[in-house]
Amino acid sequence: MTIRSEFRSSEPPAAEELEAAIDAGIAANLHVSAELRPSDPANSLPGGLIVLPPDKPCILVPDLHARPSFLHALLLTEFPGLSEPLLSVLLKNNATLLFLGDIPHAEGEEAARRWISSYDKALIARDVRALLSPEMDEEMGLSLTSLLKVIELQCGFPNSVFCLKGNHDNMTNAGDHGDFPFYKYADEGKMGAIWLSFRYGPFIMHKLREYELSLAIAAENLNFCASHAEPAQEITRDSIISYRSNSRIVQALIWTSNDEAEEGSVRKSLKSILGSEDRARHSVWFSGHRPVSGHFALRAEGQLVQIHNPALWQVVLVDAESRRADFFAILPDQPKPKKAASLVLDPLAR
Repeated sequence: MTIRSEFRSSEPPAAEELEAAIDAGIAANLHVSAELRPSDPANSLPGGLIVLPPDKPCILVPDLHARPSFLHALLLTEFPGLSEPLLSVLLKNNATLLFLGDIPHAEGEEAARRWISSYDKALIARDVRALLSPEMDEEMGLSLTSLLKVIELQCGFPNSVFCLKGNHDNMTNAGDHGDFPFYKYADEGKMGAIWLSFRYGPFIMHKLREYELSLAIAAENLNFCASHAEPAQEITRDSIISYRSNSRIVQALIWTSNDEAEEGSVRKSLKSILGSEDRARHSVWFSGHRPVSGHFALRAEGQLVQIHNPALWQVVLVDAESRRADFFAILPDQPKPKKAASLVLDPLAR
């Protein structure tokens, strides 16, 4: 696999390219080995849990939010201890890469300007076709470019690259299977879905939804778990694996706001997934979703580690065997990242 300039493109892909990529992404999600993604006994489909190999370092990528340049720079970055660019490390199957969801929909001032400008134009014109604008083309182009490159990595490295579902991984603005229409700067969920419908038609919309619903919703390793959002209540291992039959489980791992989770939800979920109270006491849960102002925020008595800072190109290199997490800022056009913080995984050893 090579890095192409399209990684940083904001040009919406052709319909044929998008359809082929989505089909490939669905196939990649449905053909992960049962060792890495245990099957749901009810239907023999891959369940909602990714089991990460504990003997390999794992790089966690919080909410990507339509930043293909971030992804491009990440793959060219040489992390301490890995000795070569991440893409080469993945080619040798020497690390895993886990996206915590929210691949589409940009954040920040520029994104807000695009969304609000497009919304105002449609409102003034009293015609939703006004959403076929340069601003929406740029916004959705960045989202779709990010999605296609994540899918490309999933297909190229099926045993090393995984993507979990976030609440923004709902580009059709559906209101089922744990998803809800969303609104942030304008009516983005509805606007994006209308743009997709006009640009690509209902068939690709259907395929895109199929891809989103095929994503796993949580991951486990030796001494940590991860999902897009904090577990809203106790989440059992079996319920994650059988997530297709319980939309509440999906909602509980992609939508939870700060102070919304039941008391003890993180510890109880760790115990269920990792198998014992002792392992749970010495482990953590990583999440994105809610923004932090620094490099991370600790909640749930230090067992929830929130890592999404929308102002940074930040990833976390987790070594389960050494019980350590290092936080790195990815720098544009720089081969070396900037180490920003470290955290001992065991909350009782800090």
